[in-house]
Amino acid sequence: MKKIAIAVVGISIALSSAPAFAKDKVELSPLQLQSMQTKDFEGSKETVFASVMTVMQDAGYRIENADLATGIITGIGSSKGKMVYSLWSGFGKSKKTPIVSAYIEQIGATTRVRLNFVMAKIKSSLYGSQPQDEEPVVEAEVYQDAFSKVDQALFIRTSMMQAPAQPAVTVTAAVAATPSTSEASPKAD
Repeated sequence: MKKIAIAVVGISIALSSAPAFAKDKVELSPLQLQSMQTKDFEGSKETVFASVMTVMQDAGYRIENADLATGIITGIGSSKGKMVYSLWSGFGKSKKTPIVSAYIEQIGATTRVRLNFVMAKIKSSLYGSQPQDEEPVVEAEVYQDAFSKVDQALFIRTSMMQAPAQPAVTVTAAVAATPSTSEASPKAD
């Protein structure tokens, strides 16, 4: 009887402490999430928009939609899929794919960028493919890294636009007056 009581106590302690060891999902308030996903940049909307596009493409995202007027950019990353079978749709592929969207707006002299990264399970079958079961990326490091890269791309783009034009070097050819043979030798009378 003692062994059973000890086993029950041991199991209950193990089960009650299990969530402490498991990786908990981070629950952020909407304001905390917005704060993590948003950064203001010095520059015009056009320049920041182009910098965000460059960073997304450099990171391997395929741009699905981009509209400067609305400030919306969406991109989808690549990933490997695995074959799955469903009774309803038959064989198909399933994979987790990174998806990013950006909203860029001009606010006074600054331009605000809000990024949203999600990992979506994309299933494809005879009826097409579509994202399902999206999980938002809530690690602050992901957003900080992306904003750092946007900042670098913006710096490079701004530097290229502000670089002073190099003055055109004009080559003046100094043509030495060389006497011709008729002028160089005196004529004998």
